[in-house]
Amino acid sequence: MKKYLVWIGAMILVMALVSPALAQEDWTKKFTATALWQIWSEWTSKKDFKMNAADQDITTRGVASRINFFLNWGDPKYVRGIIGFEADSTNWGEPTWSNGTGGPNDSTSANPINRMGVRNTDQAQLEIKHAYLEFTIPNTPIMVSPGIQNFAYGGRLFQSMDAPGLKVTAAFAPHQIQAVWWRENEGYATDTDTQRRQSYHVNDYYGLEYKLTQKEFNVYAYGFYQNDLSKDTYSDHPYWIGVGGGFRPGNLNLSGQLVYIGGKRDYVAASAIDVDYSAYAAELLAQFTIGPGLSVAAEGFYASGNDADDTSKGKQYFRPIGSESHSNFGLGRTVFFWMNFSQLGNQHQRQSDFGGMYYGRLNGQFSPLPWLNLSGNYLYIGDTAKGSPGAGKVINSPTGARQDEDKKFIGHEINLITTLKIYQNFTYNIGLAYFLPGDVYDSATKSADNAWAVNTGMQLAF
Repeated sequence: MKKYLVWIGAMILVMALVSPALAQEDWTKKFTATALWQIWSEWTSKKDFKMNAADQDITTRGVASRINFFLNWGDPKYVRGIIGFEADSTNWGEPTWSNGTGGPNDSTSANPINRMGVRNTDQAQLEIKHAYLEFTIPNTPIMVSPGIQNFAYGGRLFQSMDAPGLKVTAAFAPHQIQAVWWRENEGYATDTDTQRRQSYHVNDYYGLEYKLTQKEFNVYAYGFYQNDLSKDTYSDHPYWIGVGGGFRPGNLNLSGQLVYIGGKRDYVAASAIDVDYSAYAAELLAQFTIGPGLSVAAEGFYASGNDADDTSKGKQYFRPIGSESHSNFGLGRTVFFWMNFSQLGNQHQRQSDFGGMYYGRLNGQFSPLPWLNLSGNYLYIGDTAKGSPGAGKVINSPTGARQDEDKKFIGHEINLITTLKIYQNFTYNIGLAYFLPGDVYDSATKSADNAWAVNTGMQLAF
């Protein structure tokens, strides 16, 4: 009898393991496609606050565009393959690749990308963005995703990057745990292909993320470690630990995040001073809905800054090199100073990073009509770096800031972002901004001029 029970048990186990394959006639026929079309315009006056040597009003104008589209084959319940494409134009009318003008436009360039908007557009400009698989381990809640894909963690404060790597996700609703690895570099720039395989001069990231999602609240935590052995002069081993979440009682919506950076950069040369990382960033947002279509919000952000007098400590908050999380750091918040990519593209921003800075923001939103949303912002922006002036020292964080005196006031931004919902999934954003620069941009002999911007973004998703 035992013999028969063993055989029956074995048959049941085999059927359970292969049961997903029994449905392949259905799921293998599934095919979907998604796309995102974006067109932006920029008109910004005095982006450098007339602090150039010629005291000129440098006004920047232009039109840019991007298209992403993704092809999905299979069923995410079992297995599917995803390939994504992208084509960009950084400024309509840019020189063709064969002009030999230098940089990415030059015919000798090794990477002639982002030039879709040339005259006579027949040229190679289609890029591979994603190429990966997703499959569920049979009869488990575990999904495995190997390939070239997006790695996004910590919202706007940490990581957003397309890279080759692996995700392993265990979902136990309302909980989710994800283990992550991606590779950014396989060896020294001077290594041959054979040496890269034989040595281990890599730049890898390893991470773990936990999420808990409920109707009235959510919590998340993550930790990532960088193992960068790809440099000749040093090895880098920072780590990021982040916690955050949201709470939504009634008409009040609270959300926040805290990220700490630790670890160390070890230099090869005995004469060089190793750097211990000790930096952090925090954000807190409170939004209250007054009534249908009407809300107010207050937000604070702080990122630790550099101490120019202590070279053994890395106190300025930083993202992983190449991270694009800053692309939407200003989402819904700024039109001029930081990038607000989803609404207004990536050409308008004055500042590309947010380490060593803080801001306080007040916001009001009003939707008088179902197809119209008005969002007004006021931001007070300051600097958190410190130190005494000196050769080679950075004592003020923003790009283009004076370094002869330690100043703390970066500026005020007042803006209005109007969103028009023209059709379902088709929106048009108009951003108007006025910026009053602080004394961090003044020189010893001249005060920085005020700046303004009118930027737009059109978006279709399907």
